[in-house]
Amino acid sequence: MNVVPTSAETDLDPALIFDRIRFEGLTSVLVAVSGGGDSLALLYLLARLSASRLQFPAIVAVTVDHKLRAEAAEEARYVAMLCGELGVAHRTLEWGEPKPDTGLSAMAREARYRLLCQAAREAGTDLILTGHTLDDQIETYAMREQRTREQGSERGLAAMAPATLLEREIWLVRPLLRVTREALRNYLRARNIAWRDDPSNDDLKYERVRVRKTLRKDERELILAKIAAKTEQRRAQNTSAERLLQQSVTVRDGTLAAIDKSSFRGDVDAQRLAIGVLLAAMGGLSLLPPAEICEKAIRHIAGEGTSRRISLGRCVIEVRRDKALILRELRSLPKITVGPGETAIWDGRFRLVNWTQGAVGIEPIGDGRLSLLREERVAVTHWAAVRSSPAISAEGELICLGSCGDHAKLPAGISLARHLALFDHILSGYDVGLAQGLAELFRLPPYKRLPVNQINKN
Repeated sequence: MNVVPTSAETDLDPALIFDRIRFEGLTSVLVAVSGGGDSLALLYLLARLSASRLQFPAIVAVTVDHKLRAEAAEEARYVAMLCGELGVAHRTLEWGEPKPDTGLSAMAREARYRLLCQAAREAGTDLILTGHTLDDQIETYAMREQRTREQGSERGLAAMAPATLLEREIWLVRPLLRVTREALRNYLRARNIAWRDDPSNDDLKYERVRVRKTLRKDERELILAKIAAKTEQRRAQNTSAERLLQQSVTVRDGTLAAIDKSSFRGDVDAQRLAIGVLLAAMGGLSLLPPAEICEKAIRHIAGEGTSRRISLGRCVIEVRRDKALILRELRSLPKITVGPGETAIWDGRFRLVNWTQGAVGIEPIGDGRLSLLREERVAVTHWAAVRSSPAISAEGELICLGSCGDHAKLPAGISLARHLALFDHILSGYDVGLAQGLAELFRLPPYKRLPVNQINKN
């Protein structure tokens, strides 16, 4: 990973920091500013870049107040004041929902990204910049290395990607991953710009703080070399797995995947990743299944088991002479109601949008409604796959059986689309090619083009 050089101890070159980002065609860009040193430096560097260009998107700064600390409101006002001096638009957004008793950090992060995406839409942009630094990257690797020893998967050791796609529509870009935290603070000190320190950054109850306190200076270069190697490894595995999926898998109606056994061969790591992605897509999982689940699936597909059908990762894998079929098992399928103007993800596999004036229900077709399909003489490839597919109802009346091609049309104001939980909520820039390949299998629209160059080079 290359570190951005400084022309002097207290100077940074915005042209080098933002050199990978494509700003062309944007009318605005959102920058997340908490008031801490990293994000304030990002704001000032971006403003300096804007001043050096004849044309540049309007900068909109957003501060998220999680309503967890009394000082946060004053910090937001401080950022607003600095933005006023810079001539930059500023907004403060609040996370006013009840706070959970456990998992607060994860929930706060989720809320922050949700609010930032909302602000980006309202600003008419699909680009958010955040102040994650080289130090954050090193700490992230150290935290994930410990989990890797416990859980086995090494994909997370590529650490944070320079860009991440949120909800298939908003790119979150991290331009400071090559810049140290101290270089940013020196930049602010030289300009007499004060920042606000969050006390939680020194609270040892947080894993990141504990890791930060124990990291030695002589570990940094070694960790950066490891991140670069793991990034390249992840890129290579993604390419191999994508190729394997394209050459051996066919998906029908978004609910049945057929694997050609003769062509599902090759590198073990590629097989493991390909089957993991497929199980996640068919089972509605937002994370890859554990390695042992993937390996068991591979052995079953190869015919090493004694049973023709097994259940793994919320899926049924059915082996036939020349192929293996993967479909959602008929267990733990939810029944939900989607109110007027609401959007919901059903079972991690389907996205329902309701713009009507009434509530819409979605639940599995199950065994009871299969007779309706038989009466309509619908061509069904696999009846078990249909049973775990969605049925849509309004005012208690069935209006659509949602996965059998175009035999049933949804009324105006209701849309139903296949959702890939593994990638559609959060897509690492490292995995865009693999996600594109999966989207093609499901005949889904492509993911947005990366807004940064050289995504696989750190």
